[in-house]
Amino acid sequence: MFLSRVEIAWESARNPYQIHRRLWRLFPGEGKETRSNGDQIRYGFLFRIEECRPGRPARLLVQSRQAPQDTSGLDLIGIREFHARPSAGQRLAFLLTANPVKAILDTERDTKPDKRSEKCRVPLIREDEQRTWLDRKLTGAASAEAVSILLHGPIHFRKGARAGKLIAVTYEGVLKVEESNTLSRLLENGIGPAKAFGCGLLLVRRLR
Repeated sequence: MFLSRVEIAWESARNPYQIHRRLWRLFPGEGKETRSNGDQIRYGFLFRIEECRPGRPARLLVQSRQAPQDTSGLDLIGIREFHARPSAGQRLAFLLTANPVKAILDTERDTKPDKRSEKCRVPLIREDEQRTWLDRKLTGAASAEAVSILLHGPIHFRKGARAGKLIAVTYEGVLKVEESNTLSRLLENGIGPAKAFGCGLLLVRRLR
């Protein structure tokens, strides 16, 4: 796996929907993912927005299976290869920006001509629900200890003529590894939805 620091010009980063599309340029020749659900293996990349202020380049952390390549419009600040090898019983500091949601029945489905599913996702706002969501996602891989949760403002984006928004939170704390292979898959594939908007990248480090 590779972890890279990348900068994107503000003009290309002001619409969050465009960031993911720009980052694909770092991996020429790699096909777009066609996963039908979040449990399938991720072959592309995950990323986290470290800083994004109006008028200044956005700073990103990108995790990928293949090394990124220089391309116009994106600045590669640094690349590091790493191998995640957690072990059962190990305690790790972790950081995760995620989009905790739940599925509910869409009562307005009939008014949406392009709506195929009977359910829609809504964000979890209460902290206890957000913590329960994290515990559920980590089931079988690790248990979370001493977790703090930071709520972010809405992420507004445009996809063509359609506007949208999502809610992200950042979890920070300590994990105790329960099953190393299961946790390794989470580290490689990410956690939860909205990965195209910088959510889902689970970062861990050893505790001294």
